[in-house]
Amino acid sequence: MRPIEIRQLAAMAIAASAIGLLPACGQKTERELLDSAKARLQKNDRQAAIIELKTALQANPQSGEARALLGETLLKNGAAAHAVLELEKARELKFSDTIVVPLLGRALLASGQAKKLVQQFESFSLNDQVAMADLKSSVAIAHGALGARDRSEALLDDVLRLNPKNSIARLEKARLLGLRRFTDEALTVVGGLIIDEPKNAAAMQLRGDLLLGGKGDADAAEKSFRQALAADDHFLPAHIALIALAQKKNDGEMLKSQVAALKEVAPNSLPARFFGAQVALSEGKLTEARDGAQELLRVAPTNPQFLHLAGAVQLRLGALTLAESHLNKAMQQAPEATGTRRLLAQTYLHMGQGVKALPILAPLIQEGGRPDAEALTLTAQAHLQAGEKVLAEKYFARAIKADPGDPKLRSALALSQISKGDVEAGFKQLESVAARDKGVAADVALINARLRRNDLDSALQAVERLQSKVPDKPLPHYLRGRIALDKGERVKARASFEKAINLDPGYYAVVASLASMDLADKEPAQALKRFQDLLARDPRNHRAVLAVVDLRQQARAKPEEIAGLITDAIKRSPSEPALRLRLVSHHAGQRNLKAALDAAQEAVAALPDDMRVLDALGEVQLATGNSQQAIVSFVKAAAAQPKATAPLIRLADAYARTNDSASAVKALRRALDISPTLLQAQQGLVQIALSNKRYEEALAITRDVQKQVPASPIGWMLDSEIRARQQQWDTAIASARTALERGKTSNLAARVHVLYVMAGRRADSDRFVAEWERDHPNDADFQFELAVLALASKNMPEAESRLRKVLSVKQNDVMALNNLAWVLAEQGKPGAVGFAQRAQQLQPESPTLMDTLASAYAAENRLTEAVEWQRKAITLTPGAAHYRFKLAKWLASSGDKAGARVELDILARLGNKFPEQAQVATLLKSL
Repeated sequence: MRPIEIRQLAAMAIAASAIGLLPACGQKTERELLDSAKARLQKNDRQAAIIELKTALQANPQSGEARALLGETLLKNGAAAHAVLELEKARELKFSDTIVVPLLGRALLASGQAKKLVQQFESFSLNDQVAMADLKSSVAIAHGALGARDRSEALLDDVLRLNPKNSIARLEKARLLGLRRFTDEALTVVGGLIIDEPKNAAAMQLRGDLLLGGKGDADAAEKSFRQALAADDHFLPAHIALIALAQKKNDGEMLKSQVAALKEVAPNSLPARFFGAQVALSEGKLTEARDGAQELLRVAPTNPQFLHLAGAVQLRLGALTLAESHLNKAMQQAPEATGTRRLLAQTYLHMGQGVKALPILAPLIQEGGRPDAEALTLTAQAHLQAGEKVLAEKYFARAIKADPGDPKLRSALALSQISKGDVEAGFKQLESVAARDKGVAADVALINARLRRNDLDSALQAVERLQSKVPDKPLPHYLRGRIALDKGERVKARASFEKAINLDPGYYAVVASLASMDLADKEPAQALKRFQDLLARDPRNHRAVLAVVDLRQQARAKPEEIAGLITDAIKRSPSEPALRLRLVSHHAGQRNLKAALDAAQEAVAALPDDMRVLDALGEVQLATGNSQQAIVSFVKAAAAQPKATAPLIRLADAYARTNDSASAVKALRRALDISPTLLQAQQGLVQIALSNKRYEEALAITRDVQKQVPASPIGWMLDSEIRARQQQWDTAIASARTALERGKTSNLAARVHVLYVMAGRRADSDRFVAEWERDHPNDADFQFELAVLALASKNMPEAESRLRKVLSVKQNDVMALNNLAWVLAEQGKPGAVGFAQRAQQLQPESPTLMDTLASAYAAENRLTEAVEWQRKAITLTPGAAHYRFKLAKWLASSGDKAGARVELDILARLGNKFPEQAQVATLLKSL
């Protein structure tokens, strides 16, 4: 059909609608459509009725009757929010208040708009006594939902005086009796209602609730729920009640069956989508669950159940900041929801912020109450993270008392004992639990604990027992392979991994382990094929996609190919933030900031609630010099999560980067208003105070930190830093040693050493280093820190000695290999090229390592290789002027004066941006 014909038909349709022309042959009139819809509703065919009513409204959008009937049907079908819209339009069109207002009251109530219902209709009056009773029932229930129970009951009594047969009021009366534990009386009321209205599905569903909650009779409850569905198979509360019952019984098959039944009768309803996402989450289909949760939040962004679900999904995905955001919002909407509190506490534990979990859990473990084992366990874990090991053990013991048979709790207590230093007792307890438990949780905990202590033989024995419990699972073979690798037994490791992959070809950790071995054996094609095979089975496996991207980058694939791989993956999985973030970082790494900005903006458009994506956009905006735009992005993130602290920390960092310390302080103070013990905010304030030399202010903050987490080293390290800035060396050393007592880590030990040196107490420094090396002979990290200090003071022999010690413990430490190569080259010693090559092979795309390799070749006067590798480094970082200057020198030394002049001309054009212009000029003159 030509465009002119389409326009003519459209004009005719508009004219027919406007003046009420007779319909064309075969079309129904508005009246016929309404009558047909009513007939379908009598047969309970709601979907067909909705189609008829929407068709009637296309013909006449001003039909108040059609909108009222559509609103009523949508309400019955569970689409309460849409019903509200249609019923409000019906009122605007002056359709009968007697019909519309009671329906609107019910719709507002069902869509969670109790406050609006009370405000609009508390004093509203209808002439029809039955209709007035209907409306007043909804208002009464709304008062109850808002916490005004006395007002609610008084209104219900008024309703029943107006109309003793009012089913809504009778149902609510029965429900209130049930809440007061008057179960028999409630059952009598609801039973009388069912006698009067044998097809009242709501009454049958409430009877089921009473039988389940008041009598504990799950079978009778299920029978009543199914009777409700027999009366009305579209009655969503009964579907939901059966789903909840399946969850309570932990009956996976029943759950899937009931969710499928709900989807069949109301495929697009919010409950169907909600429970569908829940099932996907329980089955580990995380992408499907996340997409479902995001769709729900687009419809109802403040619904606490939807926010809880979204938080649970993001927690499973490891997106902890986003999980925290969703769960904080859910708790604001429903602070009494214990499940949300638990999940938020778990999120903080995963973030390593046990201190923040404690106030969240406090209401669940109040003295005098009956806290359950899970709440007590989470509290114990939070105290353990906060360094309060005695309190942790106390709560673990209470948890075991609450649930003596739970092997996970006994395992947790054992791990607590190990962390406290009672190693022998802890492992004995773990071994005992693992031996008695038919499950595998204790075995896995024992294996991981053994591996953390590098007790490989004992870990292997624990794996043997694990395999006897799950002989057909890949996990034991995977763990055996890991242990064999740690022992250097590569043949055994590969054999174990191959057994695991035969049992489960989609086991990503095993595929990745085998691919890593392939790379070590210089078989990158085989490694690539493994991930490609995995993608053939699961095209949306984003981890496999990113592994392919890494391998193609190592093979020096063109940047366009890499971008194409990631872009294609995004098309398959548009809701996967890891892919979008990788595309942004890829473009940024190529210094293609425009493409990075475009990718970040597209990511935000696709995932507007993902804080990591907003972060990426802000970071790119900062990199492009758009500081104010970056701040706007971070402000949006903070505004979207008014009770979350992470966005405020990022905002403060953005202000600090633009030297707006006053605004940074405001952002950090806002974060502390939300979480008064937030360490990140306190550390930020200390750094700002130090930069402005406000030492007393900084010290006051550190004293607060020391009181809040007395077992943590952080407060004492901050104090040490402040004292060092003031050159109060003895006090700084004392605070650093106090920190070291609370957290015996390599970097803290190195800090003590540095402070001794800065204080001029060399003998004390040497004594401290000797003691630490005696007590920690394999502390490679400490040796690396000492090597860095030696490099800073240009003590090359000591740096070399320290780095060789690092490599005796960690043979493949990339930075130690790189630094040792550089030190040897600087001293003109042999071996620099070998170490640099090993480092570069471990991280093939690092321009820093390429530069070191080039320098090592140059030190041996192998200028051809030096020039080749330096050009590769410059290709990856074209803005690195110091790389280009070295290249120019080597080109000149090799006799390529024209090539050297090209590089030097580029540097000369940089002017003050490259501070070594005098050397550039000197070298140019010599050519």
